[in-house]
Amino acid sequence: MLATAALLCAIIPASAQTVTNIYNFAGNGVSGSTPWYVTLVQGTNGNLYGTTYDGGVSSVGTVFSVSTTGSEKIVYSFKTTGNDGNNPTGGLTLGTDGNFYGITQQGGTKANGTLFKMTPTGTLTILHNFNSFVDGAFPWGPPILASDGNFYGTTSGGGINGRGVVYKMTSSGTLTKIYQFDVTHGYSPIAPPTQGTDGFLYIPVAQGGAYYCGTIIQLSTSGVINNTYSFPCGPGGSFPIGPLVQASDGNFYSTTQDGGTNGEGVIYQVTPGLAVTVLHSFGANFGDGTFPGAGLLLATDGNYYGSTSDGGAYGDGTLFNTSTSGTYTSLYSFNNTANLSQMSPLAPPVQATNGILYGVTEFGGPSNDGTVYSLDMGLSPFVNMALFTAKVGNTVTILGTHLTGTSRVEFNGVAANFKVISDSHLIATVPTGATTGPIQVITPRAILQSRKNFVVKH
Repeated sequence: MLATAALLCAIIPASAQTVTNIYNFAGNGVSGSTPWYVTLVQGTNGNLYGTTYDGGVSSVGTVFSVSTTGSEKIVYSFKTTGNDGNNPTGGLTLGTDGNFYGITQQGGTKANGTLFKMTPTGTLTILHNFNSFVDGAFPWGPPILASDGNFYGTTSGGGINGRGVVYKMTSSGTLTKIYQFDVTHGYSPIAPPTQGTDGFLYIPVAQGGAYYCGTIIQLSTSGVINNTYSFPCGPGGSFPIGPLVQASDGNFYSTTQDGGTNGEGVIYQVTPGLAVTVLHSFGANFGDGTFPGAGLLLATDGNYYGSTSDGGAYGDGTLFNTSTSGTYTSLYSFNNTANLSQMSPLAPPVQATNGILYGVTEFGGPSNDGTVYSLDMGLSPFVNMALFTAKVGNTVTILGTHLTGTSRVEFNGVAANFKVISDSHLIATVPTGATTGPIQVITPRAILQSRKNFVVKH
C-alpha cells in the first residue's frame, strides 16, 4: 500500500555547512574519468576509495584512492587485454579482510562483466566472470557484505529470463545464482541489496511490477521471495535505482529517480512490511533539485543525505538532507557553468570517520571529467566497521581517526583487548560478556562512538 505524506514539503534554508572541491579528475592515463553512480568507501589506511567508468591507461576505467585532503592516485587501471574487466560502476565494498570488492559492468571472459577483489595497494584478483543466461550479466554496483559473511549482489541482465539475477558469493569467491527476476516481481535491478535487521535482503528493482514502474522485493538469503511492493507510478514514484538504508526506527529510506507530483523523483520510506510513504517530491519549488541520485546516506546526526543530478540554482545538481519524518533541506547547488553541462552527482556521499561527508560528481572540473567534494556539516568523528557483527572471541577491525594512543575499547560497556595498527585502524577481540550495543573507543583526543550498534552473534 502507498500512503502519501508531505508530498510538497517546504524547502528549509540550509544551516551553516561548507562544500569544498578537493580533487578534479583529468581523464588521462594518470587519472580516471566519469565516476558513475559511485559512493566512496573508507579503507583501513584512512583514504577514500572509488571507481571511475572511464580514464586510466586503457580508458576503460580505474580504481582510485583519494585522501581527505585531496591527494589522489590511481590504484588500478583496467585493461582491454587479457580478459580484464572494463568500466567499473558503483564504487567498492570494504570486506572484513581489509580488501575491497567490486564489479565491472563490461569485460571479462564472456564480456558480461566481472566481480573482483582488490587490495588497498592495487593487487586485483578477478573472482568471477559473469556468463549471461547462466549467472547474470552487466552488474551496476558492488555486492554487499551480509551478516553470514557472504556477499550478495545483483546484475541488471542475464539469467534464464534475461532480466537480471541476485547472486551470493562466498569470501573465497564461489558464486551462486539464488534468484532470477521476472516482469511480475520486477526486472533489471540497478541497486544492490540491503540486509535488514530481520535478515532479509531488501532490493529496489528499477522496472516491472504491477504498474511497470519498478518494485521492492523482500528476499531471503536462500533466494525465496517473502513480499513484493509495486511502485504505482505518478505521485507514488517510479524507477527506483538507489539501495535502501535502514534507520534506527526499523524503516528503510531511499529515492526514486522518476515519478512524484512533478515527475522528477521522490524520497520515500518503506516499512519491513513494504508499506511505502512518499516523504518528498522533487522539483516543487524553484531551486529544488530534480532526479535524485542513487539512494541516501544515513549520517551520524540521524539525517539522510543525498544528491540530485539536475536542478538547483544553476541546473547542475544539488546536495540535500532529510529527516526520517520528511523535513527536507536543500544544502548546496553545484555550478558547472564554465563547462556548459551538469555536474551530475549521481550517488550519495559517504561519511568518513572524521565526521565529514565526501562524494563525487560525474562531470565538472577543468576538463569536465568529474570531481571529488567534501561536505562539512560540523559532525563529530566516530568509529566504523565493515561489518557490525561477530561472535565473542572473534577479532574485528575498527576504523577511525587519530587512534594512536587509544587507551580503551568497549563493546556496550565491556572492555576489550585491542591493538592499534595505525592512526586510522585498530583490531579488537569481542570480549566475553559483551552484548549488542555501541562500541566506544577512548583516544587522547576524544571518546569515539560507533556509527551503529554492534550485534554480538550467539
